[in-house]
Amino acid sequence: MARDGTLGRYAVLRNADVDGFRTAVSRYLTPHQLTPLGRGATVRSELAVASLGPLSLVYGWHRGAELGAELTEQVDYYDVNLSWGGRNRITCGADEVVVDLRTAGIISPRMRARMSLSSEYRQLHVRVERHALDRHLEELLGRPIVAPIRFTPAMDLRMPAAASWSRAVRLLVDDLDAIGLTGHVSGATPWSSFLMTGLLLAQSHNYSGELESGVDRASRPSPLKRAIELIETHPETDLSVGRIATQVGVDPRSLQRHFRDHVGVSPHEYVRQIRLTRVREDLLAADPVTGVTVAEVAFRWGFGHVPRFAAFYRERYGEAPATTLRQCPVQRDL
Repeated sequence: MARDGTLGRYAVLRNADVDGFRTAVSRYLTPHQLTPLGRGATVRSELAVASLGPLSLVYGWHRGAELGAELTEQVDYYDVNLSWGGRNRITCGADEVVVDLRTAGIISPRMRARMSLSSEYRQLHVRVERHALDRHLEELLGRPIVAPIRFTPAMDLRMPAAASWSRAVRLLVDDLDAIGLTGHVSGATPWSSFLMTGLLLAQSHNYSGELESGVDRASRPSPLKRAIELIETHPETDLSVGRIATQVGVDPRSLQRHFRDHVGVSPHEYVRQIRLTRVREDLLAADPVTGVTVAEVAFRWGFGHVPRFAAFYRERYGEAPATTLRQCPVQRDL
């Protein structure tokens, strides 16, 4: 187990070198390059992983040298980096966050990052699957979301809500270590839902205003409102940008700008996400013994290329459409 015993029952790596550490971390997080920033340094490391359904805790500890890390692929989940000793300087594009006892760093999907980890660094990654957090936010808002959630990268742990969320994470770790209530449950637990709700409330993101105020989108321009109503009412029809613009009485460039400024995605992306929502509703309502197929449902809602549709569906919902269809009604209600 790690020197301090954190998540010792969940250890997957003990006393490993740099290559072993990189390989193991890449398996549970994102592939990356890892380089000791010191000549002749001997690095030893530990790793533990506790999975709670859509949320995982990945605890890493190394000693012997400062390490430089560069992600070689984009992150496809939300990664909250919490220091439990030492520092980590995270750079994502123009954003830079120094993760320490007062500040956490959040990497959102589709980001690449570089890191500089101090020697004797202990870090807990709270990994939240993108599809799960998206669905959780939809439940809180009572509507589908189409633009991805984008968190402010620096989380100030001195702020009351963030401090409370961080304490909850530590309480969860303590409970797992003590084989408390959580230790007797496999897969998703109420902790996952609680921490996802807390993260969405504690850290600013592009939906924070709506989430906190409950105010709908009354300030949107009238042509945009008409375009959204058209898409949500008839998503299965021909909804090219030109056709939508003509229907709502603006030019295509203005329509694109309205969606970018007020929705955060293009009209094309909005149409696709609404269609995906409709497909999932039909798949969940379908009885597979009737012979309904994924292709039939996909075509019904305007998807003409089934393999491409399936890739979009898996990215959004974290499972293949056929898996959704195979669930029986009793399983769905559990």
